[in-house]
Amino acid sequence: MNGNNGWTAFKNFKKKIFNFSKCKINRFGRFVKYLFYRVLSETTKGDQMSRMGKAGVAAAVVLVIMAASIGGAMATPLIADAIGAPPDSPLYGLKRLGEKMRLASDEEQMQRRWEEYSQMVNRGKGLEYVALLEEFREKVKMVAPADVEAKTGAVQWLQTQMPGIGLVELKLAQECTIRSRKYVENHPGFPEGLENIIRILQDLEQQYQNGTDESRENILAQLRLVMEQLRMMIAQLRGQLPGELGRYFDIDNLLTDTRIDLGLHIGGGFGPPIDNRRPHPENAAESFSEWLEKFNARVAEVQEKLEEVPENTPGREMAESQLQMAIQLRDDAIAENSAGNLTKALFTLRAAFARLDCAGRILEQATEWLPGLLPRLGPWANFPSRKIPAGPPMGPWGW
Repeated sequence: MNGNNGWTAFKNFKKKIFNFSKCKINRFGRFVKYLFYRVLSETTKGDQMSRMGKAGVAAAVVLVIMAASIGGAMATPLIADAIGAPPDSPLYGLKRLGEKMRLASDEEQMQRRWEEYSQMVNRGKGLEYVALLEEFREKVKMVAPADVEAKTGAVQWLQTQMPGIGLVELKLAQECTIRSRKYVENHPGFPEGLENIIRILQDLEQQYQNGTDESRENILAQLRLVMEQLRMMIAQLRGQLPGELGRYFDIDNLLTDTRIDLGLHIGGGFGPPIDNRRPHPENAAESFSEWLEKFNARVAEVQEKLEEVPENTPGREMAESQLQMAIQLRDDAIAENSAGNLTKALFTLRAAFARLDCAGRILEQATEWLPGLLPRLGPWANFPSRKIPAGPPMGPWGW
């Protein structure tokens, strides 16, 4: 086909498909017209407009041409997948179907789920879309299991996401706190304390963005303590947590678990270094024993600090919980080592070190940082720390 014939064919196609005012629109034509405007709106709205501009129109034309070529039933999911419909879009279900149709890899799905959940948190919808986070964590376990070496590309991507996970934790805490306004609005003194919590969380977010790896870990420990204060505030008024606030703490636990899972593969941090290039690295058994000894010494230090902190100190219960998880992971690592699963034993011991570090940081911030914060929160902030039951769920988890 020469150039003139190609141009003529394109003009004829354009006339048939897009010149709706001059042609008879059948059922498929109406579908293509709808698809054109839907794709155009999805590719040029919101923050995508700044990236695409007029390219959004071109993308819409190309995608609708594809629909006209292969048929709407087959093309629609692939189109929704190609344009990256967000989870709160009517096209999101089709996007997921498109992923399945083109056999998207676990690694790609892992990255997409995290990007989608981050997007929902930025829109103030993180509590509703927790299923995305749960799926992301499952994909992490598939791509980077705790007993084998992950692919280099996956490890590099996971490493770049570590700061972002902490940032999502801080944004999610702000979402939860803002939603709590309705629970305190008719109680004098409490709204002021709640607004102070929001400002404190905003300050922590700013510090986190500008911080080092070490300072960020301390900031996340401070976040735990601030949100414990919110939990005590609401519980003091209601006797139990509303379902959506209880959901926040469940999600935050998931995010903490996720950060620890990712930390097992990216190097640095605490605990024995992991090298899976050979099934049985030289001196690995000796290394395990040495790191186990270091772990036990650190446990003794944290337990000593814990005994010095009064039982009703905010954060003490959280630190104790992290310590118990660390000890359980240590015991699991010993069992794996005894069974000859040395690599898995090393990974598990790294996870134990991470939990132990959480416990130590929470205790440190509870005794050094939190006392200076309490006056900003009001008289209710001295309410003793205690276990508060969560109320029944107030809505569905996920989309």
